[in-house]
Amino acid sequence: MGRLLAASDLDQTLVFSARSALADVERLVAVEEYEGRTISWVTPPAWRVLGDLVASGWFLPVTTRTPEQYRRIRWPQRPPRHAVCANGGVLLVDGAPDAGWSARVRSRLAGCAPLADVHARLQQLAAELLTAAPGSQEPAVRVVPDLFGYVVLREGQRPQLEGPRLGELVALLDGWGYGVSLQGRKLYAVPRPLTKSAAVAEVVERRGADGFVAAGDSLLDVDLLVAADRARRPRHGELLRTGWEHPGAELTTAAGAAAGEEIARWLLASVT
Repeated sequence: MGRLLAASDLDQTLVFSARSALADVERLVAVEEYEGRTISWVTPPAWRVLGDLVASGWFLPVTTRTPEQYRRIRWPQRPPRHAVCANGGVLLVDGAPDAGWSARVRSRLAGCAPLADVHARLQQLAAELLTAAPGSQEPAVRVVPDLFGYVVLREGQRPQLEGPRLGELVALLDGWGYGVSLQGRKLYAVPRPLTKSAAVAEVVERRGADGFVAAGDSLLDVDLLVAADRARRPRHGELLRTGWEHPGAELTTAAGAAAGEEIARWLLASVT
């Protein structure tokens, strides 16, 4: 096996919120600020390993975050040259979206239901959840233009979503060509042709790599993990909760931010 690219999801795979870190954040390294407060951390050893990983030149962040959200992440040095954002919808090269890739993505999504229809259904869902969880705040319904939609749930609303209501939404959107993923407080509705693995394959080809290793924790990472030469998934998150398994995707021994550290070390070993 020749040179491999190391592709990894970010949230709850390499970087962690206070809730998902399963550790005292006062002892962690802050990697993201938003509206004047820290919202993401890594362990000190993970921070050092990430520095080496980025310096290798063969690390590729792969995230469902928009480019604007991705740019909030602080790296030990200059950001990686390539990054996959919006679940594969945007390929950043030196911080700028690659126009050629964006055009190819738009062509692939032409067979799915209009995003406006999905947005309307998510707004309807938000209204239902507000009624079902008295006293809660209104969920925020957002779209990434021309790509996908998502709902930011408020306190007390996730239990009202899980179960029959979620099952009905999954069945409906599946017929529209969309997959559904529930990650923490966010519910995503993403066109099935919009995949992380397709964007990673593009970078593998551009870089002349022989393949890639990957890490991820959610259903939106499944295609990435399955397509990789080798894969890791943390002992927490959506995949573990839903019972998803694949022979090529090994579980970490740790959970929380310690799992992120474990994954970072594995990624570095894979590219060096």
